[in-house]
Amino acid sequence: MGGSTSSSGKGDQPEPDFTSKKTPKSVPISKQLSSIKALARGSALEKAVATALLVFYNSAGPDGKVSKGDARELLLTQFQTFMQGQESKPKYRETMADLMENQDKRIAMEDFMLFLLGLTVSSDLLTEIQGARMQ
Repeated sequence: MGGSTSSSGKGDQPEPDFTSKKTPKSVPISKQLSSIKALARGSALEKAVATALLVFYNSAGPDGKVSKGDARELLLTQFQTFMQGQESKPKYRETMADLMENQDKRIAMEDFMLFLLGLTVSSDLLTEIQGARMQ
């Protein structure tokens, strides 16, 4: 396991801890979604919310929470299209500033989803989606 010593003859170096929450999950989100029986006939909205929850929980620690710093990184990597070009908007700046404060503070899924929703509502992509619906 994580703290055991190696028997490869390379000294007493500990083996890497592959159970760290920083290690990417080996099961793709799409496969995780397909394994959730309740989503077999789920709507697009239900699957979208389930995807957001899986992304969060795949990054969460054993306490079911992520640090504010990890939440920020998660948003920057997994929500980059919605966030692109938003740097000058007050809601974006407010959210990012909040996530920069006390970066070690752990937040629950509910708080993460509020950050996610706030960034979605204020994004330019939302305007594009509304425009596409009118065409």
